[in-house]
Amino acid sequence: MFTTLLMEEVRTQARRNAGVVGIIGAVAAGAMLMSLLELPVLSSMLLVGAFVALVAMPAVVSVQAGIEYWTSMYGARGYLTMSLPVKGRSVFAAKTLYAVIAVLASAAAATLLGVGWLASYAHLLGTTLEQFLEPVRQMISMVGTGVLAFYGLTVVEGVVVMIIEVAAVMSIGAQGRWNRLGFGAPAVGFIVLYAVNQIVALVATMLLPLLFDVTSGRIVARMMLPQFIEAVQGGQEPHLVGIGSVVAAPIMAAALAWWAVHAIERHTCLR
Repeated sequence: MFTTLLMEEVRTQARRNAGVVGIIGAVAAGAMLMSLLELPVLSSMLLVGAFVALVAMPAVVSVQAGIEYWTSMYGARGYLTMSLPVKGRSVFAAKTLYAVIAVLASAAAATLLGVGWLASYAHLLGTTLEQFLEPVRQMISMVGTGVLAFYGLTVVEGVVVMIIEVAAVMSIGAQGRWNRLGFGAPAVGFIVLYAVNQIVALVATMLLPLLFDVTSGRIVARMMLPQFIEAVQGGQEPHLVGIGSVVAAPIMAAALAWWAVHAIERHTCLR
């Protein structure tokens, strides 16, 4: 049944998401090609516009997925969704999994087009893409591919966590006790979520024994707080940066997902 639910999400949303990616991608690619004409001022403006479009691509898909989640769960279509003979956890999992796939796919498309953007920018500067990316290559050589892969995975983790948390807050806010507020309850929930995330990230960064050494580019198992205090007292910049939030964030997302499933299965109220 889960596969059926997931395929229904694909059938409902994929064409719409692909259309947005195609339109934005075409606009960005057109702007990049026109920038190669090296028109004074205009070429730079076209590259800025292309960059904004590429950044907006996964953001727009994220908004589309969020709107679809709310309307299909708690809008007029919610009556049909809640009448399905499946558990709320299956519905939540199918919708969030599709959103993760759609957003990551759009981000991948934007990244591929981003290579073209870099090439266009390098051309505008009068250099080659290889020369332009030489500092990046040197940085990768210094920190190692393992660290680079780790931080790439943390970016993916951040996207997954964000999608799960946003969907969870919408479902938690749609419980019967707050139903009269409409989307106002999730809106307040997003503000609370942001504040709690900042606090959790700060505590995890300072107290969890997982640090990144900016001098060597290595990950070490030490707590940041003691050396941070020493650095502040000595008027120096800390050379160890806590990355404990990569552990705390999935735990918080899992807790919110459990709460959301509980809310869907026991406290959903459609009016």
